[in-house]
Amino acid sequence: MNKAIGETDSAGRRDCPVLLRRLAATVLLLASVASAAADPPKAAPAAVAAPASSPTAVRERQAQSSTDAEYRLPGTLRKDLSLDDLRRRFGVANVTVTQIDGAEGETFRGIVLFPDDPARRAEIFPQDDATLSGISSIRVSGTTSRWQLDNGLRLGMTLAELVAANGRPVSFSGLDWDYGGGIRDWHGGRFAPQDRSTVFVAVGLTHGDIGADDSIPTGDSEFRSDDARYPRQGRILFVGQLMVSFLEADGG
Repeated sequence: MNKAIGETDSAGRRDCPVLLRRLAATVLLLASVASAAADPPKAAPAAVAAPASSPTAVRERQAQSSTDAEYRLPGTLRKDLSLDDLRRRFGVANVTVTQIDGAEGETFRGIVLFPDDPARRAEIFPQDDATLSGISSIRVSGTTSRWQLDNGLRLGMTLAELVAANGRPVSFSGLDWDYGGGIRDWHGGRFAPQDRSTVFVAVGLTHGDIGADDSIPTGDSEFRSDDARYPRQGRILFVGQLMVSFLEADGG
């Protein structure tokens, strides 16, 4: 039987609480991302930078540092933040209460930050969807976003870039179904879950248009990034979803 992301298995990965395990599996809706995504984003032309020692360059670095900190996940976002806390931080107009899509047609009552700005949109699953109190999980999806994980993982990274940053191969579920593309094993690399961590991270792969000569792993099975049957998957597949979930202090 297919395991939900975060469930303990033979590789020794730790169990999440039941609610978070359900959310981590249910809301990893990569099928909808794949159907809407274009080709993996191309790098934007580099801007002409001011001399490193100029006052302008110093101000630019300070502004960039501030922006980077604001859009980190979880960054300064905490599990005890309320709807009012989010409105004070991001502005009332940028915080919307709405239904959030999950897998297999399921929806959840939650909170969306910057609903009309794809570059800043983030979906929040509250601990209590009736009172909208507390944060259980935060999800960002698409091909690019200002949001990124504290460890530097971001939307749009190719599988090859992800593996290089991890320092080890990764294993993931096959693509093109509701629970497809989720990273299941980091094989002891840089992004492997740490003991007693209070944050569970889920990373999902997707793809854009595929050429006639290209093939990718699909279906309810586990595949590795170094699978010789798919020599071009490192370039074709890219990170299409990031999610962080808050755990109990003891790691659950």
